Amino acid sequence: MSKKTHTNPLSKREVEELKKNPYIASVTTNTVRFTETFKKLAYEKKCQGAPVTETMRQCGIDPELLGASRVEGFRYTLNKKAKQENGFSDGRNGNYRRPPKTGEETVEQRIRQLESELAYTRQEVEFLKKLQVANMEAQKQWESKRRQK
Repeated sequence: MSKKTHTNPLSKREVEELKKNPYIASVTTNTVRFTETFKKLAYEKKCQGAPVTETMRQCGIDPELLGASRVEGFRYTLNKKAKQENGFSDGRNGNYRRPPKTGEETVEQRIRQLESELAYTRQEVEFLKKLQVANMEAQKQWESKRRQK
C-alpha cells in the first residue's frame, strides 16, 4: 500500500471518487466516514476470515487510495465499535455539546452562552484562589521546617 496518511490529505480528485461510493457516508481531504451498512458488512466478513482490505475492494473502495493509516484506523475502530452498546452507528448524531450553528444566533442564545462562560470563569477564579492559598501554606510550612534546622 502507498504511504498515504492523515498528514497526507486526499486530493480533490480522490475525494470526488470516494464520494461516488454508496458505502461512504462522507469524505473530506482528511476524513473518510463509512456507512453503518458497510461497517456491519466489513465486520461480518472479518469474522469469517476475510481481510478488511479485500472487503473494501469488493465494495469498490480502493485501500491504496485511502492509505495504510486510514485502513488500519478503520480496522481498529471496527473492532472497538463491535464491542460497544450502540454498535456501528455514528455516535455523534445529536450528541454535540452545543447545537450546530444555523445562521445568526439569537440574543437569548448569546446571553445563555455568555452566562455559561461567566460561571465557568468564576469557578476557575475560585479554584486558582484555593490553589494560591494552598501554595502559600505549603511555603510557610517549608520555611518553618527550614528555620528549625
